[in-house]
Amino acid sequence: MLDRYAQWLFFSGVMLIAGDASAQWQFIGTGGATYSVEVHNGALFAGVQGGNIMRSTDHGDTWTDVNTGITVPSNWWLSSTGGALYCGTQLGSAFRTVNDGATWEDIGLSAARGFTMHNDTLYACQWYGTTGVDWSSDGGDSWNATQTITGFSGLWPLLSVEGDLLVGGQSGGIARITHSPDAWTVSNTGLVSTEVYSFTRIGDVLFAGTGTGFGSGGGVYRSDDLGQTWTASGMDGYTIYALHTMDSLLFAGTSANGVFLSTDTGATWTAFNDGLSSQQVNRLTSDEEYVYVGTMGALFRYDDLGSAVKELSSSAVRLSAWPVPCADAFTLSMDLDGASSVVAQLFDVSGAVVATRTMGRVAPGVRNLPWDVSDLAPGLYTCLVVADGQRQAVRVVKE
Repeated sequence: MLDRYAQWLFFSGVMLIAGDASAQWQFIGTGGATYSVEVHNGALFAGVQGGNIMRSTDHGDTWTDVNTGITVPSNWWLSSTGGALYCGTQLGSAFRTVNDGATWEDIGLSAARGFTMHNDTLYACQWYGTTGVDWSSDGGDSWNATQTITGFSGLWPLLSVEGDLLVGGQSGGIARITHSPDAWTVSNTGLVSTEVYSFTRIGDVLFAGTGTGFGSGGGVYRSDDLGQTWTASGMDGYTIYALHTMDSLLFAGTSANGVFLSTDTGATWTAFNDGLSSQQVNRLTSDEEYVYVGTMGALFRYDDLGSAVKELSSSAVRLSAWPVPCADAFTLSMDLDGASSVVAQLFDVSGAVVATRTMGRVAPGVRNLPWDVSDLAPGLYTCLVVADGQRQAVRVVKE
């Protein structure tokens, strides 16, 4: 169950280990391009591009077709919001069910994605044309257009965060509004890639997944000010079609390289593909027990996630850094289980190494290392420590 992870999560010391034979992605019976997967009212829904929408009440072990009323078999987005489940299709109208998929009704709005409730209003964005983002005060019975977002096209994800609504586009980057009549404001400060495919959040920390299709760097970006500014957070060179959080585990789904997992809010990433036979990822989601990934080949479930995560107390090295933020120096504290050869590196937000400390063989126990950063610009940094091959990271903020 999910609560068994609570004591492990949100610590930079959590490491990945190889699990047993059952701890891997398992195919769960929806062959074909699974463009959409969503948990709604305790059940799992999946949509195959060009096929049916299916429902499972046993975490994907068995499935029932729930397609009554769907007249366009090109579903590519499922969203559970406001008590209803919405299905956007690539080649026609969107659909809504309020009875757990028993029946669906046409609600218009072609090529719709990203259905999200914001300030008690339903919003959805559209992929084709310049229609942009629409809103509905009656759950989708009628739609109204927001103002045009100049320079944006191919709108994908929406995220309601505090008072604002964010939208990402395949071109244009990220824009935001507070209320439906407002003019959109571009929020691209810090982004290298303005090709945005996914959003998620851990508390007040936001993450955006970007692409490389227009020659930009791609990867994951992080915002600590609710989307006003962004900093690179790893996965450079990858197109990130999907982002998802399960408590404080952060998952990224790529266009061709499967799933990656970060246990330290994006400071470091590890490939998480054992058993995943199709590595072009469309969507990620989770329920109270499992993580699910929809790929261009099938739908998969990760069995026994707990055995793939090692407790903080059994890690070879545990880190902390203080003060946060710091001025001209910080102290890096390392707690080593055994004697280890240690190298520490400091990275800026672009991923460039700005300082390296080679410490040689270090005795077990706690070692405090003062680190002078007076010559560095203010900003966010990542301190990575490698101790006999095991990697841990901690964030450092300089004022």
